Amino acid sequence: MKKIWILFSLVLGVSLAGYPQVLGLRDYRQRVMNYNQDIKQSRAAAEVALYALKSVKTGFFPRLDLSGSYSYQFENVEFMEGVRLKHDNYNAEADLVQSVYAGGAVRKQYEMARVQQAIAVLGEKHTLVNMLYAADVNYWTAVANRDLYTIASRFVEIVGELYDVVDKRFREGAISRTDVLMVEARLKEAELQLNASRTNYKTALQALNIMMGEAVEAEPVLRDSIRSGVLLPSVSELAVALDNRADYQTSIRDVELARLETRLVKSNYLPQVVLGIKENWGTLLLNVDGERRFTTLAFANLSIPVFHWGERRQSVRASILQEDMRELDRSKLADQVSLELSTAWTTVSDLLKKTEIVNSSLEIAQDNLFLNTFSYNEGKLPIIDVLSAQVTWLQAYTSVVSVHYQFKVAVAEYYRAVGGE
Repeated sequence: MKKIWILFSLVLGVSLAGYPQVLGLRDYRQRVMNYNQDIKQSRAAAEVALYALKSVKTGFFPRLDLSGSYSYQFENVEFMEGVRLKHDNYNAEADLVQSVYAGGAVRKQYEMARVQQAIAVLGEKHTLVNMLYAADVNYWTAVANRDLYTIASRFVEIVGELYDVVDKRFREGAISRTDVLMVEARLKEAELQLNASRTNYKTALQALNIMMGEAVEAEPVLRDSIRSGVLLPSVSELAVALDNRADYQTSIRDVELARLETRLVKSNYLPQVVLGIKENWGTLLLNVDGERRFTTLAFANLSIPVFHWGERRQSVRASILQEDMRELDRSKLADQVSLELSTAWTTVSDLLKKTEIVNSSLEIAQDNLFLNTFSYNEGKLPIIDVLSAQVTWLQAYTSVVSVHYQFKVAVAEYYRAVGGE
């Protein structure tokens, strides 16, 4: 008994360590978020921007630098008659420097770094929304292909059952061989379609596995049917979408960044003042006595730009044009978001109505197939009517999968258009 329990535990451990037995949309989304390289890169970019902001902030504070040197003169050098320079020369120096005024450049650089950090965070959100959309499409593609494979399998069974009936009636002499050949040809077509459906389903599973970092050959059990319900979106106002869309919010900050860049360029017109103090300990440059001394030097540097042949003026003009271009980009994106939002909602509404139509058509096709098959078995209908009813059933079921799949993708697209759920 103990050996059986150990074996069961090992099998269970392998199962838990490998692919989950059942995979739903929420599970798949989480796995994609944990694995996706683009999401990890955007998250790292946001961290880099945060460190850059902290680095720029240090420009407000004084800087302290330490340096030292040592040299040895091998030759005897006579400085003047009877006085020779010492062989050893060394010193240590400490510099403390504070930028007092730089035309506001340090403040502008800090504000630009803050905006760039906000853009990086928005970039992470934008990547996440796009990846979740791709994950939804990937998942529903696999579900749709699984359902199409199931339908193709059922269609082979339906045609196979008819073939058994036709073959029996032919051997009894009740019908001609023509009926048998017609059903046999339909059965071969159904088997070919089943093989194609199996290939499509396998390919969809491979794409599903790769996106979440699982082994390509893994075969998850997908929890949902393509006809499963989804959270229907509500109509979103354009202002709400613009406020929620990471790409549009990025365009706003791009405009802000361009304005800060213009102000930074203009700061080059202004004077710059630097104060500092320098402490030196060591021998003199002409070391004649070997004494080590402390020397202290306080200094102030003033730099005033006077004439650069219009260089700064041209730079300001170019920067202002950049502002205008980024404002145009923002305006264009607002129009694009408006169009995407309207189109996505129209598509969702249209496909929601189509789902009701194809569901109803499938019920009719199922009833028609049942009645035609029953009537043929009773000898009241020719075989061609049954075969036609089978095709109608297959087309109706395929349309159900196709329309429901389109509806699921349209809902995912709408959520992406509004900037995420």
